[in-house]
Amino acid sequence: MNSTKSMWDSRIGRRDFLKLMGITAASLGIAGCAPAAAPTATPKPAAPTPVPGPIHLDFIVWSYSVETILDNIKKFEAAYGNKIDVSLTDIAWGEYHEMMVARFTAKTPTDVCYNGGDWLPEFARAGWVVPLEDYFPQVLEYKPDIVGYALSDVTYKGKLYGLPYYSDITSFQYNKKLLKESGIAAPPETWEELTEQLKFLKDKGFDPPMALEIAVEMPTTFDNFTAMVYGRGGEWFDENFDPVFEDPAGPLGQQLQWMVDNYKAGLVTYLPHETEVQKQLNTGKTIYCVLWNYNIAALNSPDVSPLAGQYDVALMPGATHETQGMAKMYNMTKMAVDRGAEVMDACWKFIEYFAGKHEGQYKVAKRWAVEKGLGFGIMSLYDDPDVQKAFASFVSPDVLKQQAALARARRHPEWEGIFNEFALTQIVSAATGEISVEEAVKSMASKARELKAQYA
Repeated sequence: MNSTKSMWDSRIGRRDFLKLMGITAASLGIAGCAPAAAPTATPKPAAPTPVPGPIHLDFIVWSYSVETILDNIKKFEAAYGNKIDVSLTDIAWGEYHEMMVARFTAKTPTDVCYNGGDWLPEFARAGWVVPLEDYFPQVLEYKPDIVGYALSDVTYKGKLYGLPYYSDITSFQYNKKLLKESGIAAPPETWEELTEQLKFLKDKGFDPPMALEIAVEMPTTFDNFTAMVYGRGGEWFDENFDPVFEDPAGPLGQQLQWMVDNYKAGLVTYLPHETEVQKQLNTGKTIYCVLWNYNIAALNSPDVSPLAGQYDVALMPGATHETQGMAKMYNMTKMAVDRGAEVMDACWKFIEYFAGKHEGQYKVAKRWAVEKGLGFGIMSLYDDPDVQKAFASFVSPDVLKQQAALARARRHPEWEGIFNEFALTQIVSAATGEISVEEAVKSMASKARELKAQYA
């Protein structure tokens, strides 16, 4: 017999069939009673991609001609389509070093800042500012156009850290009209000759015949004193940053003693700020001063000086007629680097606009020179007709050029900022007779050796 099953042999039973149909009917009934499916929502258009805002930079300066800086910032922002936004903070000059140290230590946002050759080693060693050439090698193209003493100040350990904001020399300034009318034919060649002239001038009614800025909180007091020491051929440190001034009979001690003697004799007066020195000269009772050279522009400006046109510069008195030259610069900070490539690029654009060429011209450096009489660290600007015309209106260009050729930068140890603050207290205390010249000189030398050992 075949074992093959027929179709009916494999069919389901009636009861099973009814169960199956019941389930199916129930399923159909449920489906029929369910509400209609909600219509699919029309997708909303995608939100537009937000346009990135301008890159923000924090720029820190000391307080000088802030209105000009703000106008330069406005022009810079416009030149780059307002895609870079710059905030400015200004700090009083006498507080700048201390406030910047605090700012860096606290990591207060700072992208670009003013700096000087005297503080660069300290700031660079601490890692607060960075070498521009490490991030923007094109900055090296500017090196051949930077004057020697300025290049020295913007360089640390062989690397270019910044470009000059301005560069200047300290000069020996005098009222040429009143000097001639008094019967003196020419400014002095030496400090000893100057003493004799001051005595003569005081007898003629000029009282006091000379004014100096002397203030413990003013870094320019240290600068002016250094320039006078350089006129005698003196120096602070050797190439290894060992003090070379601790002999009170040396050039530095001699100059400090000269100040003491002439102050006691009533031939020199001390004033707390360069603007006060300018005011004193404009009384017509004072002939001589030693200041950063940009002050001669103010003295000869009819807008601010009643004796405009009467002032000029002479070579620094002393055996060598040398003086101090320096540069103040724009630095990019490590904080800017940490913010990334876009911020660094914005910093470079900013620094090059302010210190280098924009559209083929040193626009900002030239503006400072023409409008404010600020010196510059760019050699090619000496040949600019507008700069030549502006400088000829307030100074003898030939004498200025001769003095600039005799200028040299200070040697800058990493601890110079700390040393200078201490040295200022000693210089001012000795100059006013509170301590002896010998005590001041030896204290400064001892401090220098202490700091060198500490930073070794």
